[in-house]
Amino acid sequence: MTAIIEQPAKVRRPRASLQLLRITLVLHAVLVIAQPIAAGYFLAGNVDAMTEIHATIGGSVWMIAFLQTVVAACYTTAGRGRIWPTVASAVVLVAEFVQLIFGYAQNFAVHIPLGTAIVTAVVWMTVWSFRSTARTSRREAKR
Repeated sequence: MTAIIEQPAKVRRPRASLQLLRITLVLHAVLVIAQPIAAGYFLAGNVDAMTEIHATIGGSVWMIAFLQTVVAACYTTAGRGRIWPTVASAVVLVAEFVQLIFGYAQNFAVHIPLGTAIVTAVVWMTVWSFRSTARTSRREAKR
């Protein structure tokens, strides 16, 4: 009598979509970390740092957040990755757009704490993307 050996079902894991998400997150993290540095240069007396560096990066960083949201959605759908990175990326996208508005309005009571929250969220997501849990599919995460 021969025993039938069942092969475990092959679980599809995010690979290419995770690599794209990592690249996008690293780029996003570099840009948002550069923002408080540029603001610091301005506060140290370099008046051109605000218009040449901080405003330039601020005007484009939300576009990277949009790209990150699209890539995170691909990670979630095509790569069968977790859902929360897409939701978190969309929240960061909205936060960065609001950040841009309050920055140009010079409402620093909102701009500075919101910027701190954005930097924290993006860096945290970037670190998470390189952990082994980012490679697990939604199906594996539920087990």
